Amino acid sequence: MNMKPFRGWSPTYHAAVCVIFLVCTTVTLAQTASQNDTAQSWTVTTQTAASSSNPARTTESHTKSGNRTFDKKSVEVLNFDGKYEPYYEVETETVQENASTIRSVARTYNPGVNGEKQLSQVMEEETRTSANGDANTVRTTSNPDSNGNLQVVQREVTERTKNGPEPQNTQTTIYLIDISGKLAPSMQIREQQKRGLDGDMEIKKTTFLLDGNGDWQVAEVSDRTIKDDGQNRTIEDRTARRDFEGNVSPVSHVIAKDTQLNGKATGTVEKYSIDVPGSTRDDKLHLVQKTTTVQTKDPPRISTEQQVEQPDPGDPQAGLGITQKTTDMAVVGVSGTEETNTVSVRNPDGYFEVVSVETKKSDRIPGIQVQISPSDKPK
Repeated sequence: MNMKPFRGWSPTYHAAVCVIFLVCTTVTLAQTASQNDTAQSWTVTTQTAASSSNPARTTESHTKSGNRTFDKKSVEVLNFDGKYEPYYEVETETVQENASTIRSVARTYNPGVNGEKQLSQVMEEETRTSANGDANTVRTTSNPDSNGNLQVVQREVTERTKNGPEPQNTQTTIYLIDISGKLAPSMQIREQQKRGLDGDMEIKKTTFLLDGNGDWQVAEVSDRTIKDDGQNRTIEDRTARRDFEGNVSPVSHVIAKDTQLNGKATGTVEKYSIDVPGSTRDDKLHLVQKTTTVQTKDPPRISTEQQVEQPDPGDPQAGLGITQKTTDMAVVGVSGTEETNTVSVRNPDGYFEVVSVETKKSDRIPGIQVQISPSDKPK
């Protein structure tokens, strides 16, 4: 079933109806401790309603007992008859077999033609870690065929090699079904991590694709540098891609800075790209977006304000202008958290219009830290 927007909503009604209610109505944490066994469980129910989609209800549960963990996520959508019906469901079971081996199986279900629960995908993962920190992970994805029999459609093999307390090298090879119907290498990602002479973390990730001769060719190169002194943190991401002529050249540069001072956190993210809305490429990097976030903690309140600046596609040479504003207010109490998030965007007339208001209530027991992530950090 597709999630379709409501019909007949007028622009004046938009701001009132696009309120998103995320209500975590049930969170319980039960602990039964013994010398060899610990059980821990919680359940979170979320309800959402927005102008861009039908109202949805999500239920997530987590149960841990001994070396076994079971997670379940089910999503239901409101149909035009005013009733919730299944959209999809994911069940994940994870087992810590021993100190070096972890296995997990995730099963995804979708409603069948008659609404019955139908298996649509299975993802299996196994990670083995050696005493020195080296690890091997195999992820396998299987889909049912027309007869309902599972067929492997993708496999990822990741090998991680430790070079000390922090630095490591990682290589991931992705296998897909080829024209002969068998799994064959399709993509490879190699990542190198090391500490620079000044203590900065340097991460280089290179993505390879197979050419017509079966040789690995560089498709993308990403370099990340992380500087962190405890109060200030700067992350720089530079990405280069292979073009149609076979040259690997820069396409983007992202700079994210976070500062902590006197209970206030300030973050800025600047994105540079060779693609500027409304302009033709000149093979140079241009500032295309700047995000500024200020978060203030005044217990029990946490206030966050964010604004996004972008160039006007109709006049890209005029510089950046504020196109979106977001305010977030969270109040943390002994019985849980209440949070309101409001997003406004600039309309064609230049005025800001509220496009979404999100309210969240959670009764998670105290001691579980509330995290707000306002910064648009590069991935």
